[in-house]
Amino acid sequence: METQLWTPEEWRNGRRRLVMFASRFGEKRITAATLHAFRRLDGERLRADASGLSDTAVVTVRAGNRLIGLGFARQADSSGAGEADDDEDASMIVIHPAARGVGAGSAILDALLSRLGRLTCYVAADNPASMALCFKFGMRAVSMHKGPTGKPTLRFEGGAPV
Repeated sequence: METQLWTPEEWRNGRRRLVMFASRFGEKRITAATLHAFRRLDGERLRADASGLSDTAVVTVRAGNRLIGLGFARQADSSGAGEADDDEDASMIVIHPAARGVGAGSAILDALLSRLGRLTCYVAADNPASMALCFKFGMRAVSMHKGPTGKPTLRFEGGAPV
């Protein structure tokens, strides 16, 4: 498996394919707001600062030439200078069904935490695989609320203090 953090240039060239992958294999577990944020992502947000961190990351995992998973995370724009929908965190990990259980999700979450330094994500309570992945990486479930579909949803935080 090969993990790749995407650059702004790669995003401009490969965005459409990744959006299609997320839509096809997200199994309707990805919220409309997260898919919207992913589609509208300004690739310049993927550029890392001098410390190697950024507030947004796109990660893919390939087995040979085949895309088997992708991750996206955007931490809220606290400066107030971004788009209106930049004031909320957004994150997703999507793994091709035939590639689940081989460590692609772990590789993606590890890369996201490394690039962002911290991560906040929301996981529906009926998604034990995603919750297990968050716990595996030491993320803490800090609150529960009703998600956009009415399901109980846990808010996870991990990495450096948020």
